Amino acid sequence: MRVASTVLLVVLGSWGLAYSGPAPLPYDLSADFSLQHNPNQVWQYGYSETNSLDPSQFRLDKNTDPAQPIGFWHPDTNHGPGPGYYPYIAYNDSAKTEYGSSNGWAARAGQVAMEASNTGQYSLVRFVAPVPGTYRIEARFEGIHFGLSTTDVHVLHNTVSLFAAEIAGYGGDPAFHKVEGANPAATYSGKVKLKQGDILTFAVGYGKNKTHYGDTTGLFARVVRLP
Repeated sequence: MRVASTVLLVVLGSWGLAYSGPAPLPYDLSADFSLQHNPNQVWQYGYSETNSLDPSQFRLDKNTDPAQPIGFWHPDTNHGPGPGYYPYIAYNDSAKTEYGSSNGWAARAGQVAMEASNTGQYSLVRFVAPVPGTYRIEARFEGIHFGLSTTDVHVLHNTVSLFAAEIAGYGGDPAFHKVEGANPAATYSGKVKLKQGDILTFAVGYGKNKTHYGDTTGLFARVVRLP
């Protein structure tokens, strides 16, 4: 979507982040998400080969399980728990909150769900700048596992950390589980100058307890190129 008006207020879904200013050129992870293509235009879905956020460790997910209403990207063809199932990236393409695997978590409409591996490999979504310019980044991470997610979340520009936080709790749809925990959600908003081909990375790790058990974490993200 490209907007011609000179001033626009963009409200990022139901999670309450907003941008007010000149008409932006938005790239919305939820609106753009694909379970058929990877890379998908400016977006890439994948994981780290090791317990590292170095860009050289990024690998594309190559296998998809486009089940409805929540589909998955996995590293390989093993779509059951075990090697190759984690780290995963899931997506709720329905118009309402839906239960995830084994009804242990729930993703809001249009929400991306991420979980690391038990060896510390990160679940990663990347945005590759199509043209140079100033971009505004808006992201919201929230614990969405009913067992209370315990993860570390990050936003990076190439190798530079723009944001890092710990998720501890449930911050998802309160109709499915009460919001609780020391830090059930974390949001980031900022501007950055990008060159063509620069990479913004949205990452979810296995947290301080170094286990991915019950760690499903939701993400809404929008990257807006400013005029």
